[in-house]
Amino acid sequence: MANQTGTLKDGLLFKQQPQFEFEMRPIMTTGELFDAEIEAEGVEHQLTFNGALMARQLVRVGECPGPFSLAQIRALSPRDWQILRAAQATLNSVTDDPNEPSDSENTATLSR
Repeated sequence: MANQTGTLKDGLLFKQQPQFEFEMRPIMTTGELFDAEIEAEGVEHQLTFNGALMARQLVRVGECPGPFSLAQIRALSPRDWQILRAAQATLNSVTDDPNEPSDSENTATLSR
């Protein structure tokens, strides 16, 4: 899936200037999920988990490049949070049936 772009309503401050245009990428590995869970101290803290994951997925907000911190995510307005959560939900949706054959004949899971 391609990166998603959009516009925040209130913006994120960067060098004393609000930044509005954002770019977010899909999750690349399960490790990103694990890392966000660790940072959130467990998935039972859903808001923190989603924020930690969002910090990993944001590529840029305006002229402010990633990586982003959880503190920067916490500084967002509630409506900007909702805009980014909608983008995140779209990017993170899994539409493939895991029981279907792989798209590639060369795809294999490595084991130790």
